[in-house]
Amino acid sequence: MFAVACSLLAPLLARFAVGTAEAAGFQAKTMRAPLATTDVERGLIIGRGWLEFDLGGDYKEATGYWGADGTAQTFLDDSGHGAHWLYTTERAGLRYGIARRAELYLNVPFHYVNLKNGLLGTDTSAFGIGDPKMGWKIEWLRKHAPTSSVITDLFLKVPAGGESPGTFIGGPNTVSTFPLSTGTLDVGLELAGKQQLGPMAVTAGIRATHKFSGVTQYVIEVEQYQFLGRFKPGDELRLRLDPEVQLGPVGVSAELAYAARAQAAMGTTSGGIIPDQHLTPIAGSDGWSLDLTPALTANVTRGFDLVAAVDIPLRGEDLTFFPFEDLTPTRGLTYSATLELRY
Repeated sequence: MFAVACSLLAPLLARFAVGTAEAAGFQAKTMRAPLATTDVERGLIIGRGWLEFDLGGDYKEATGYWGADGTAQTFLDDSGHGAHWLYTTERAGLRYGIARRAELYLNVPFHYVNLKNGLLGTDTSAFGIGDPKMGWKIEWLRKHAPTSSVITDLFLKVPAGGESPGTFIGGPNTVSTFPLSTGTLDVGLELAGKQQLGPMAVTAGIRATHKFSGVTQYVIEVEQYQFLGRFKPGDELRLRLDPEVQLGPVGVSAELAYAARAQAAMGTTSGGIIPDQHLTPIAGSDGWSLDLTPALTANVTRGFDLVAAVDIPLRGEDLTFFPFEDLTPTRGLTYSATLELRY
């Protein structure tokens, strides 16, 4: 009888034991999608159930700019004196794999900028939040061993930073700060793909960004006797190619990026649904740029990466919209470091 009772209770005891093990604390989340340890084997989205926090910074000290014909120019005179432009970004990011083939992300930047000119005796700086960017990535194709990944990235940049440089009524000496936001909205879509080839991988992408117009505090329409005007940055098309090779726990990459910008426009707001009818194109505000960004990614663990990069401008545009680095960047190396923590 005892043997019969044990045989009947055994399945129940086994089921209870399994259920207890699944409820144990500090165990790995069973809902998470697989995530490779090395960067070269990962897809272009983080994967379902994964949460990533990014902390990083960018440092750029420019002593030059690009001429209208794309030639390198300098802020300095023959004795090495002149303007020095410091542009830094302190950024925090968040990625979440909301579904098996979808990812949501948010990036929030802060900027500290400083312009010194020993010849003029000026020293002007500003600090504040920049323009956050958020997006939704969908993975349309994913294969393993070797990894293949094709995604679309629908993103939005919203104006949040200060856009006023101060008043110009008393002349240029009363401008005591720098705008940290264009004050306008951007919407874009990128199509990107990644293909692994053994210890190597190649990522390519094409991105189109439409930049809406907005009434901004840094545009002054003197002819209309007002202190606010409407400004529309030029739309942008960006192509990138990023080869990568995995050397043990370190990934070595070098992204080559080409960007073409359309003409910007400025003027007063028009009535009706479309407020851009009175905007006048700004001659010479279009152009193209080319950048090379070598990077090292240390895959410390599956949930901990360190990324170091340097952006090298190969060709740029003139300073039509200084100090807006995202519209017409100055000439100088940008050093970046990022800490990626995942769970």
